[in-house]
Amino acid sequence: MGARYILALVLMIAVMVTWTLLIGDRFAPEQDESPTSQETQQDGTQDDTNTEDQGEEHIDSEPSKILQDYPDDEMVHVKTDTYDITFNAELAIVKKWELVEKRENGNLRFPDRSNTAKDVPFNLIPETALRCLALRLGNENLQNKIDLRRATWKADKNSIELSDAKLQDTMTFTTTIGEKLKVQKKLTFYNNKSYTVDLDMTFENLTDDSEPLRIGGNDAATGYELLWGQGINADLLIHEKDSGKRGRFDPKKVGAKTYIGTGKPKKELKDEFANETVLWAGLSNQYFGTFIIPDPALQATYRLENPEPKTPPDIFVTAPTETAVLTIPNFPLPSQKTQTHSFRIYVGPKDDTLLKQITAPNKSEQPINLSKVIDFGFFGPVAWAMLWLVKMLHNVFGNYGISIIILTALVKVISFPLTRKAHVSMKKMQQLQPQLLELKEKYRDDPQKLNKATMRIYKENGVNPLSGCIPWLPQIPIFWALFALLGTAVEFRGAPFLFWINDLSAPDVLVELPFTIPLILLEIDAIRFLPILNGLTSWLQQKFVGGMSATPPTSNMQTKIMQFLPLIFVFMFYNWASGFVLYWLCNNVFTVAQQLIQTKYFHDGETVIQETTSKRKSK
Repeated sequence: MGARYILALVLMIAVMVTWTLLIGDRFAPEQDESPTSQETQQDGTQDDTNTEDQGEEHIDSEPSKILQDYPDDEMVHVKTDTYDITFNAELAIVKKWELVEKRENGNLRFPDRSNTAKDVPFNLIPETALRCLALRLGNENLQNKIDLRRATWKADKNSIELSDAKLQDTMTFTTTIGEKLKVQKKLTFYNNKSYTVDLDMTFENLTDDSEPLRIGGNDAATGYELLWGQGINADLLIHEKDSGKRGRFDPKKVGAKTYIGTGKPKKELKDEFANETVLWAGLSNQYFGTFIIPDPALQATYRLENPEPKTPPDIFVTAPTETAVLTIPNFPLPSQKTQTHSFRIYVGPKDDTLLKQITAPNKSEQPINLSKVIDFGFFGPVAWAMLWLVKMLHNVFGNYGISIIILTALVKVISFPLTRKAHVSMKKMQQLQPQLLELKEKYRDDPQKLNKATMRIYKENGVNPLSGCIPWLPQIPIFWALFALLGTAVEFRGAPFLFWINDLSAPDVLVELPFTIPLILLEIDAIRFLPILNGLTSWLQQKFVGGMSATPPTSNMQTKIMQFLPLIFVFMFYNWASGFVLYWLCNNVFTVAQQLIQTKYFHDGETVIQETTSKRKSK
């Protein structure tokens, strides 16, 4: 069984590594020339090459890229117990959205993991994103060039800070367009660990005209658009930031997403669904998302803006070229009348428990299934079952690392009947070796007769030559599901285990090195204990289980692979999530323990062989 066991492991890991390295690299994140690439530098300073004339020409040619951000723009701030938001008051857009929820011990639950200072909160808004809550009207004739380039929004407050004594407050941004239309963005903020913000868009017709002012124009189907983008900050680890290479990235699972109520959330809707009413739209990275939920009565539609990238990829931003656009149909607005449209904004972790609580504004009874944005991949049902079980164990033990260890033990217990069957078959194979060697000698020149005779002996003794791999079949979905969980389930992000292992979704760091050792597939910048210990347990398992194999390795190459496999495991798992390495390590230990129990207490395979051999000799 040892050879097949090792080969099964090699095959499984090869598939996982191939998917991670090849598929992930093929879809490397790209970054386009952002709306501020010619106007605003990364540090927020204005580009001197952007003259007023160039700005005028840019507005006329590309009306979708009209916002300009200046260092002296007025900023307003909102702080609650879960987030710290910075708005550009003159553009009425979000410039920074930091998640600052704290654990009971005072540590940040959602720190910026790429920062060595552990108390730095994680910001979801990229520096170059100038469309988060931006408004775009369908009536271009309502807006002159100055309005397009520099909207004259005003905020009614400079700052808001909520507390237990003040659980709710509002901030309103107001602008007047073409002396005809007054627009307000009223945002309502909540305390008590709420990740939602309510937005009311109010339009007021300032004219005395007898004809209603049609928002969107008489011919256009679009009344106005509410945008979020471009991109969302990537949740990087320190070694990813230092190396400039993102370890795991699947563009199908991150970036812009929308949901129409059926199927799965989509990055971009097909033409036949382009006019379908959407339940929500937004952007997400590995563990977090920013979503806008419109009032269903608005019949909002969705489209993706994703221009071709013109600058090199930036690993710090996920989907840097993508903007999620919600489109509201045009509507008439009579003289001196107002109309208010409601939206709900969720900015926070992709936590299933939290997302299921989010409802649409004015339609709390209508499910929006925001939790569908969580995608665990092909083995999703297995991953959801594992997550449920691990969370139940966490409620009891209060530690996700201990939950993973217990989960590993449960998998071994459940698979014990298959493992025992494989053990019996292995013992039979071992005792049949003398007969098989005799057959090889007897039919050395006739492979067909040798094969028939070998299969006859297997059949008479109830031996399945492939049974050594059977115990691993149910574990393959478990490995894949846990791999997906640790890269997607926010419950594991920042979850500590023991001692220096303070994040099960990141590699453990025992000692940071003052230098970097470059290798072919990774760069070593720290001493990691779990991968090294896992290599030792893999060697122990190979020696113990492999020494009981029914057949020796069939080639020198196979022998060398098995000899170096524990060392290969060390480097292969070196930068993987410590939770996954912990699972593999415990699986090695439990496999050795299980083999000891089977060897000591189960001898049914020996009895069958002895009885069959005695009957054959008597004949």
